Amino acid sequence: MVIGGGMMATAFSGFAPDNGVVVFASGVSDSSEIREAAFDRERALLQRTRMESAGKLMVYFGTCSVADPDKRDTPYVRHKIAMERLLQESGDPWMVLRVPLAIGPMHRSRTLAQFLYEQISNERPFEVWTGATRYPIDVADAVRIASLFIGQQSFWNRHINLALRAYPVLDFVRSMERIVGKQARCELIPKGEHYSLLCPEVAAVASRIGLDFSEQYLDKVLRKYFGLEA
Repeated sequence: MVIGGGMMATAFSGFAPDNGVVVFASGVSDSSEIREAAFDRERALLQRTRMESAGKLMVYFGTCSVADPDKRDTPYVRHKIAMERLLQESGDPWMVLRVPLAIGPMHRSRTLAQFLYEQISNERPFEVWTGATRYPIDVADAVRIASLFIGQQSFWNRHINLALRAYPVLDFVRSMERIVGKQARCELIPKGEHYSLLCPEVAAVASRIGLDFSEQYLDKVLRKYFGLEA
């Protein structure tokens, strides 16, 4: 059963309602959110869903930003950590999949990829922090990895980073320039930090299911969803 709407809920819609798994994909997805009312709504829905699905595995989407020094102290990240803790202390099976920068067919939310596409397409100026990095993942790959983990109880009751390879934000800009066919009007700012994610679970299964996290991964995913053929 899948709770919620949007890109992640649609991607995981193949989970049957009677397979003992609840995928919670209804919550705050905007990392710039600061309204307590929005956080309270997710908390109430998560608590109610957990109560109504006692004994089932509940999969919750956290954020890899818990390891990002530029973002980990934001209201959004503090809220996501609190939701993870609520689930962990429930006494029922759980799995927290911490998602980095998910890119998919419904890319209309305020993500880095969508921002760059709009700014470059419309020739609007913006800043790029040259020290910042991000971990992109195709939402289709996220589903493949998560499905494998959900099917093996050894991965239950764990926090798992659905990531593997980091790219400088400037790489996102250059790739999007090639896709859009325009030069970005960006000012390079010497700010931002690279943050390292431990992703042993993904590293262990990547080759087994044919995931290619090579240097070309970023460009391939952006072209898939933002290219002319998308």
